[in-house]
Amino acid sequence: MTYLKMSLENLRRRRYRTLFTITAIGIAIALMVLLTSVSLGLKENSAASGSIDFWVVPADSDILDPVLGSGQTMLGDVHSEIETLFLDPRVKGASPVLNRVVYAYTNDPNKTSVVLATGVIPGAIDVMPAAASGFKGGDPYFFGGRWTDEAVINRQMADLLGLDVGDRLNLDISTGIFASPKGFKVVNVIDTVDYSGIPVIVIHLSELQYITGNLEGDRADQILVEGPDAGPLLEKLYPDHLVLSGSEYTTFKIVSDKRILATAAATALVSFILGMLFIGTTMVMSVSELEGDMAVMSAIGISRISILKSVFYESLFLSAGGGLTGVLLAVVGNMFLNNMLTRVIGLNVSPAIEPMLLIGGFTVSVGAGIFTGIMVALLMKRPDMTRAF
Repeated sequence: MTYLKMSLENLRRRRYRTLFTITAIGIAIALMVLLTSVSLGLKENSAASGSIDFWVVPADSDILDPVLGSGQTMLGDVHSEIETLFLDPRVKGASPVLNRVVYAYTNDPNKTSVVLATGVIPGAIDVMPAAASGFKGGDPYFFGGRWTDEAVINRQMADLLGLDVGDRLNLDISTGIFASPKGFKVVNVIDTVDYSGIPVIVIHLSELQYITGNLEGDRADQILVEGPDAGPLLEKLYPDHLVLSGSEYTTFKIVSDKRILATAAATALVSFILGMLFIGTTMVMSVSELEGDMAVMSAIGISRISILKSVFYESLFLSAGGGLTGVLLAVVGNMFLNNMLTRVIGLNVSPAIEPMLLIGGFTVSVGAGIFTGIMVALLMKRPDMTRAF
């Protein structure tokens, strides 16, 4: 189409201005994605990693429930629920997950550290930390078996308490005269960036349930499910709870935490405004420079709507280019940010960027381009015929 070719030709002829505008938009979008990613990363240190297809969470749960220890927004009878899930061939793996803040110490109970404990059913799903080596499979204590006292810790916790494989430590939900600690033996140390943000200890689900008072009622925070075709089954089994896919779970994490939501909204708004300013400035300059060409087009019978379309598409191309540049910069910047934070402060607070964030960044950029293109086209004056001669 004529207006498409004209838009691309205008961008090519002013390649340096086009490159500057696309780069500027890309930087704004990349910063938006990275800031939101870091906010999510601060919440993700206890999350399972791997091929999780669905999360089942209580409908009224909050992302901070595991930290606050709320017992009002939890799933119940989770062991029997897992047994039911495994009867269906669409389910490849599943495990309840319980996260709670606990006190940990080695020999001196007066020197305790606050850590995050995660309870899982080892071997029930092929994702970390349930797939960590060293555990006995299943959850024997829940079914009347012996207390396993097995624990897998991350490198940060190992450094915090000076622990290694074979060492023992104690966990408790409280300190002082009400303390009733349970002992555990370290069977493995996870040394990956996925578990390098905060001190984390992973134990059998029923043993953490016992420590935290959730064994009665068999409660957990969520259920992880592996199986891309298990969605309809989960919707049927959990009509009163949320069944979330990967992108939906990312949205849930953002919306359920007001601080993350505020960060995402603020950065998106700033990026949208910056995109409008850069695109608008470029388009005003382009329209001014091409006023003579547009007058000629009008004089030879090219309709005004075609001229307006060329302006709109030029804005759209700029925003799409800026969005793609922002996505690439965010991916590269995330790797650099992970490396820098790990080297400087010893923490990995920025996880691998969620695809939903990249899609959101691109959408913000294109949205700014569409809005600006429409505004410039509507405000553009009719071509001055005297400029054609």
